Amino acid sequence: MRPLCLGLFLGALGAQSPCKQLIPSCREAYMGNFSWDGRYWRAELYNNETTTIYYTFLRGLRYRLIPCGTSSTQSRPHLRLYNADNVLLLDTRQQSDQPYWELELSSTQLLMIELYYPSGEGCIALLIGYQGQEAAASLRH
Repeated sequence: MRPLCLGLFLGALGAQSPCKQLIPSCREAYMGNFSWDGRYWRAELYNNETTTIYYTFLRGLRYRLIPCGTSSTQSRPHLRLYNADNVLLLDTRQQSDQPYWELELSSTQLLMIELYYPSGEGCIALLIGYQGQEAAASLRH
């Protein structure tokens, strides 16, 4: 019985490795001259699921949102961005096809980010980079 359990455990670890590889490849390809604090969000989505992230965006910083992933239909991952009143600020599916999105807010706000695939299922990840002198120093402490 133990070899079977170990085999299932190792199989599960192997299945996660493509998802793990998203982070370094996306960071290297799209972070550019934006700083990154090492945090990321990753999920496996099935049957038109979405995953939700709450993130506080600070005034004075420019942010780069990088949704990346691999899906069964080879579709690009998309995100929707909502404010605290649940007003849709951005749906990347309605925009031109880009690997990342940049934004800068006039006030510090907690925003909700939904990640999804328009079709298919698979691994999805989000990295957030930032630029700005004073506020960036506070993020590092």
